[in-house]
Amino acid sequence: MRANIWCNLPEHLVERILTRLPVACFFRFRSVCKGWYNLIHSSTFLQAYSESPAQEPWFLMFTDDHYRDGSTFDPSLNKWHHIPLPSLPQKETFFPAAAAGGLVCFGCYADGWKTFVVCNPLTKACRQLPPMLNPPFRLYTVGMVVDRDTKSYKVLVAGNCEIYEVYDSAINCWKKTCILPPGFYRWHHGILCNGFLYSRRFQFDGLVAYDIQQGVWSQIQAPMPHAFDYHALVECQGRIFTVGGLLKNDITKRVCILELERTRLEWIEVDTMPSILCEEFLKDGASFSCTGYSDLVMLYITGGFRDRLVLLYDLSKKLWRRLPRCSLPDERMREGLLDGISFEPRLDAVV
Repeated sequence: MRANIWCNLPEHLVERILTRLPVACFFRFRSVCKGWYNLIHSSTFLQAYSESPAQEPWFLMFTDDHYRDGSTFDPSLNKWHHIPLPSLPQKETFFPAAAAGGLVCFGCYADGWKTFVVCNPLTKACRQLPPMLNPPFRLYTVGMVVDRDTKSYKVLVAGNCEIYEVYDSAINCWKKTCILPPGFYRWHHGILCNGFLYSRRFQFDGLVAYDIQQGVWSQIQAPMPHAFDYHALVECQGRIFTVGGLLKNDITKRVCILELERTRLEWIEVDTMPSILCEEFLKDGASFSCTGYSDLVMLYITGGFRDRLVLLYDLSKKLWRRLPRCSLPDERMREGLLDGISFEPRLDAVV
């Protein structure tokens, strides 16, 4: 009866209401009627959806070395969803490399990093990008930026031999850009902040920044604290944070959150994991990994068993919380969480 009442409401009113729902609820309610099921293809619904507030990031986590199985954590519902993973080409292994505006970019190493695929994990739409002009054999960083107005996006890839190329979906091709500064750190996800793509640099223990509009690299010499084990860069409300651990005898003793102080170019400790929680999280001397987007960071033990603690940290509220156990069956969680990437879930993101 209630479903019939909803279905008889004016279409524009239904669309406006549904755009305000958490993404997971929208998919569940699509089963109400055929009209609601087809909303994801409706231009008026997607236009209304594009004007709705941004959702909290989701965490797409993988549980096998081939990146074919995994689960997604939804902070707004405090729940894991086993959504089908993107239908990537089967012959090779694709790694999550970057995310922006509801899209995730996967890269594949086969005779160099020449193959990249961009997909929307919610709609399952995928696009394999044309081969890079000069594929690198070593990948340093990958970044991504989405233009919400034009629905176009750019993928920025930096690799060895000063290789740096940008893919532009508007013209469907790669372009080689300016020479890279030397001394990139090992591979990690780049972050976008105030029009710059930031990546880690090891030679001067600082950062490199790429101005997306000007196409110019710059170096930021901002030394990390002594014995700090870096794990990830995260952007939150126009500020840059790093998450890592303080080492003693090569063992992590504390998990810390540092913020880049722009004026003095110093990393300032702004929070630390409570000691009791840290002891439980790092028991048996385990090392951890993390992935973050916007103001949320997930911390997990790489390859830890199913019962290992998984945490979520809110940068804006300075809150730590334990996450529920992953909902995958036991036989698919024997190796725990191996790798992952965080992204903003968006139904209107176009590949």
